[in-house]
Amino acid sequence: MKRNSRITKKSDVLVHLEEDGIAHLVLNRPSSANAFNAEVISQLIAHLDALSSDTRVRALVLSGNGKHFSAGADIEWMRSMAAKSQQENQLDAYQLATLLDKLDRFPHPSVAVVQGSAFGGALGLVCCCDMVIAHESALFCLSEVKLGLVPATIAPYVIRTIGVRHARRYMLSAERIDAYTAQSLNIVHQLSNSEQLKEHAGEWIAPLLKHSPQALVEAKKLCHHCYQAPIDESMKSYTSELIANIRVSPQGQEGLSAFLEKRTPKWNSE
Repeated sequence: MKRNSRITKKSDVLVHLEEDGIAHLVLNRPSSANAFNAEVISQLIAHLDALSSDTRVRALVLSGNGKHFSAGADIEWMRSMAAKSQQENQLDAYQLATLLDKLDRFPHPSVAVVQGSAFGGALGLVCCCDMVIAHESALFCLSEVKLGLVPATIAPYVIRTIGVRHARRYMLSAERIDAYTAQSLNIVHQLSNSEQLKEHAGEWIAPLLKHSPQALVEAKKLCHHCYQAPIDESMKSYTSELIANIRVSPQGQEGLSAFLEKRTPKWNSE
């Protein structure tokens, strides 16, 4: 991957964009195991909004600097919120819910790169990404009940990922989940023993850049629309209209022509 010169100044969240369109969001609080607080959540939301509307972006990589992806919520932040009112706590939690939704609905393919711990809310971030690569020593945990809390805002994404039966076990037990178990639970797609995990992830992502940008965006929308929706007349109308629109679009026409002519498609030629 080629580097772009746009890199943020030192902050709790770093963002940079490769020349090939791969955007990186990096949790940058290694001394705190990349635990997140209100400021980190706010920065992530702002960056996701900016990247979502940036026409250069083709894919997103979410990672953490240092030994850990993220330990979840920052203890000092949690302590400060304990002194706040119910309304203040609800507004605060709504920000995390907003972050999760924006990451889940990020228009382009998203990949989480996990090393060390991904606990609590951090596991929610992982479950919002389309694909996950993790070091084989990584650990995951829904640890909230140990603190007298519940994994409320992340629950929809965790349950969608691992299913309600497994969610009941791990939300109630708060037991640690090793990387191999996480793979069997569909949390992780690929494991690696490489210390160059981000580079390995880049090699894994590279084939995505050969696909139609428009088709990738629409495929993500399709997954959201179809998940647990009834297969009725409305669904049939939606899916048939979608494929018809794609077929007659410039990228749809280019893809078919390239296939028939046995050449590499030029997605940006229109």
